Amino acid sequence: MTNARMTTRLMRPLAFMSLLALCPSTSQAQEPAGATALRIQWEVDPPVSGLQAVCGRVFNDGPVDARRVRVRVEGLDERGGVTGRRDGDVGQVWSRSIGRFCLTMSAGAATHRVTIVGIEWVARPEAP
Repeated sequence: MTNARMTTRLMRPLAFMSLLALCPSTSQAQEPAGATALRIQWEVDPPVSGLQAVCGRVFNDGPVDARRVRVRVEGLDERGGVTGRRDGDVGQVWSRSIGRFCLTMSAGAATHRVTIVGIEWVARPEAP
């Protein structure tokens, strides 16, 4: 390969990256103020036939509605290692309201961890 061709080949990715850096971002990762106001409470039912229900509530203490809220329930062993995992939909949790979930897990975990793994914040129209 000639020197000029190699230089051109190396310059194309650099030019492309420079162009990307100049483009405006359209990321939807920004959340409205107070949007991190979700909290969770849950209980684990006693095992029945090798299964346990993990049921709880997602509280939206903030001023913004949340939809497509998803939770993850993980069964953990004594050392904190994940022994089982289930994801489930809570759905819409209105501002200053509560959403509910209940997922069935295999029995035998020493403890459980419940986390929110998905949220879509609903922007309200501004008042005139």
